[in-house]
Amino acid sequence: SSGINAEYGEDGKLQYQSTPHEGTVFNKDEQKVKHWRWDAFTPHVHAPPFQPVYFQISSFLSMRSVSLDQQTLVFSHRRHSFKCNVGSRTAKITAPPLECPELLAYHRDLDTAKQAINENLRKLNNSLHCAHQLAFKEKTGKGGGRTESARVTVKV
Repeated sequence: SSGINAEYGEDGKLQYQSTPHEGTVFNKDEQKVKHWRWDAFTPHVHAPPFQPVYFQISSFLSMRSVSLDQQTLVFSHRRHSFKCNVGSRTAKITAPPLECPELLAYHRDLDTAKQAINENLRKLNNSLHCAHQLAFKEKTGKGGGRTESARVTVKV
């Protein structure tokens, strides 16, 4: 099982949803009533046990959820019941880093290009700032008596 689960009521509205990371219970208007993360329930000797989420889906079907791997779907009819574990056991997998020489060279080239672009953007920003300052001085007449227009050349 993938660990993804959704339960709908007889009216077709979502009542319960779980993923490998979290679980959520919804009310009749599909608003969140309870929400939790599975990794938050690590056993602790001083804490009381986690209370399972239990709700009726229909008159024959109910759901009990204690943890990601302890989710039970219960079918009941009169005195008979059938319990089915629909939980999922998942394990965290950490992949080793890729050591492909082509990929490493690509990342080096990418970092070099990124640094060059950032440097050019910095120079352009400084040049635009200087041009703005010169234009402001000319407009206000605070340019030291100069009235002719100034030409700014930006070298990138």
